[in-house]
Amino acid sequence: MRELKMLSVEREERILAFLMKHGKGSVQELSRTLDISEVTVRRDLGRLSSRYPIQRIYGGAVLERTIPLEPPVLQRRDLFAEEKQRIGQVAADFVQDGETIMLLGGSTTLEIVGHLKNQKNITIITDSMLIAEKASKLQSTRCILLGGSVRPAELTMEGPLAQLCLKELHAHRMFIGARAINFAQGIMLNEISEVTLVRDGIRMASEIILVVDHSKFGQVATAVLGPPTIVQRIVTDSAVDPQIPVQLRELGIEVTIV
Repeated sequence: MRELKMLSVEREERILAFLMKHGKGSVQELSRTLDISEVTVRRDLGRLSSRYPIQRIYGGAVLERTIPLEPPVLQRRDLFAEEKQRIGQVAADFVQDGETIMLLGGSTTLEIVGHLKNQKNITIITDSMLIAEKASKLQSTRCILLGGSVRPAELTMEGPLAQLCLKELHAHRMFIGARAINFAQGIMLNEISEVTLVRDGIRMASEIILVVDHSKFGQVATAVLGPPTIVQRIVTDSAVDPQIPVQLRELGIEVTIV
């Protein structure tokens, strides 16, 4: 057992990631996967259930997916990490030398930055401190970080100043994530304050590309960004329900499966 070496926050993040991926988990399964005692698993599940929509059941726990769950960006990086890396790699291939692109903050858009090593003379516009920090290490790349107030959980900039900065700019392509996407409400975000900035970005970009893992489809969130047709392309992973890409293509949206 290595639980003494693992911080409680690390354990909880890994348990949350497991539940997000599988929907449920038994105490025995979590104990075996994380290499910690069952007593520790039960204690961690008790703390998590007080903060997230996790229902304790006999012998384990179930994630209540009908309730929006949006852990901070630094925790979400580990959720469906392999899928996000594949999405990021393929999305980066759409960027051409000399282009200006916009990457709005999110755990999936963050994965795009690391795959932009081969492009030359690109400019990245972002509201994310994490993306800006990662972009600053790329050669032949300029990064523009929008101003505004810092949103601590996301490490992004928001507010009137960020919107003012954005209205003076233009991008060839804009990459966005989403909290949820369905065919009733459309593309949805977790915070109403995000909607205005994203809509301003959509107006200033020539092409909009949505990057989301399969878990976001069929879900519901707080704020409606717009119908699926506000984007021209969606990049997602192969675990998505096969009927969803068919319906999206019928709407005229290009879908790339990775």
